[in-house]
Amino acid sequence: MDRQAKIEKVRRIGEGLEKSEASFIFNYHGLKVTELTELRKMLRGVGARFYVVKNNLAHRAIERIGLDDLNQFFSGGTGIIFVEKDPLASAKIVKGFILDHPNLVIKGGVLGRDILKGDEVRRLGDIPSREVLLSWLLTGMQSPVRRLLGILNSPLSNLMGLLNSILLEKKKKET
Repeated sequence: MDRQAKIEKVRRIGEGLEKSEASFIFNYHGLKVTELTELRKMLRGVGARFYVVKNNLAHRAIERIGLDDLNQFFSGGTGIIFVEKDPLASAKIVKGFILDHPNLVIKGGVLGRDILKGDEVRRLGDIPSREVLLSWLLTGMQSPVRRLLGILNSPLSNLMGLLNSILLEKKKKET
């Protein structure tokens, strides 16, 4: 690889780390090309990109953008997932992919400017989706209102029950 190509790769790695909502770093050693292609396709569907990187180029990119704590993750066969849209969706895909392909080992990652260890990235995959969290929030917000309506309706239904029983009593007396 010539010098200009290396400079371009360093720029692309640094730019990916800076502009992505999250980046996940893992060891892909032992995965077949077809398995990596499958992972790439799955990630593209949720707005993430996968790159195999040379560790020395990644170290230069990290140094340039000031995330020196990431250097610990760059050894051996290293791949990076740059997440552009939803970090949780990408983490779920990686977590599911690891179940079928144990050779994929998460080393760590970045969420915003926070450095994540491998187990923290795996825990991101356990968080429910945005839609599920929103439905839980709406259910929680509706619950007090429903209880209030039940309480407010209770005296009215009790009054209706009392009036109905008085009416039935009058009808019984008349007959």
